[in-house]
Amino acid sequence: MECITGKKSFYSRELAEEALIANRSRFHHDENAGPINIYQCNDCGNFHFTSKGPKSSLLEDESIKKHISLNREAGFWERKLR
Repeated sequence: MECITGKKSFYSRELAEEALIANRSRFHHDENAGPINIYQCNDCGNFHFTSKGPKSSLLEDESIKKHISLNREAGFWERKLR
């Protein structure tokens, strides 16, 4: 189901959180730039990324920060060794 806002939709909070972590891993956003949280849309009922408001507590978790850092490093080496 697509949202009338045109934003990418995630059918559950869990999928949106996983995608948020993957996005933060893949793209090198500044600390408070890019998507920093998710919200449930009033139009479609699904979840979207947002760059406004408070940063998700998920992104403040030390194990998640480490996971993102390791994924970024792996991506760096994957691109470098191609």
